[in-house]
Amino acid sequence: MTVRLGCTVPTGLPPGELRAFAETAERLGYDHLSVPEHLVSRTPAYESLTLVAFLAAVTTRIELATAMTILPHRPVVLAAKQAAQLADLSGDRLRLGIAVGADPAESAALGVARGSRAALFEEQVRALRLLWTRPDAEFAGAHVAFSGVTLTPRPRPIPLWMGGGTLRTGGRPGALHRIATLADGFTMSGLLANRTRRGAALIAELRKAVTEAGRDWAAFGTEARLRPAPGRPDAWRALADAWRSAGATHLTVTTDHRSQLATLHAALRG
Repeated sequence: MTVRLGCTVPTGLPPGELRAFAETAERLGYDHLSVPEHLVSRTPAYESLTLVAFLAAVTTRIELATAMTILPHRPVVLAAKQAAQLADLSGDRLRLGIAVGADPAESAALGVARGSRAALFEEQVRALRLLWTRPDAEFAGAHVAFSGVTLTPRPRPIPLWMGGGTLRTGGRPGALHRIATLADGFTMSGLLANRTRRGAALIAELRKAVTEAGRDWAAFGTEARLRPAPGRPDAWRALADAWRSAGATHLTVTTDHRSQLATLHAALRG
């Protein structure tokens, strides 16, 4: 199985460096750019959908994946409209990665009660699918409600991925059932980047949950992350092989240095 290879866009780069990083990754043949997000941060960080719009304008082929857009921090109709428009303007290159969010201070600053985030998130996911596929959409939930909403343009299916799985939970996301039933794919936490055994167990558990939910595992994506130690291409290849054997369909490398992209690509594609 061929694993799709991508790289994380470094946070805090000025616009010229962001453009050069994206253009270099696309020219080298990377399959996707992974865009992180923080809305409230003491360190430089971008809002994910704004950054996707910028990257879409300076690239032509490469997939643009958010990892992760924190969905409860946005009104769902706005999020649906932004994603649909980004998919249209980018030529259907958007993969929308979404998560509940793990920073209570950020949620509080944005007016989202910590105890309601999971329930809100699940309603938002169902509402997104509805808004993208139906005119005059209606939704009546405990946290999300609207009626007679039509989005134009309505997009082709936007891949909707979810995150989760940290070392604090032993590598197992608490929302495994939600991911298996509502998502098109799963992006593992960066904390599992080089812990392939733990990641393999998580993928196996998720595969069981997806199958039990009556869904096609072959159509479900799983993304692992890799934080390469400098100057160790043999170790990079071994990790990539381990993730491939574990069942990962996507591998995303993290580097802050554009100069390393060619070396990493050559080692991991080999």
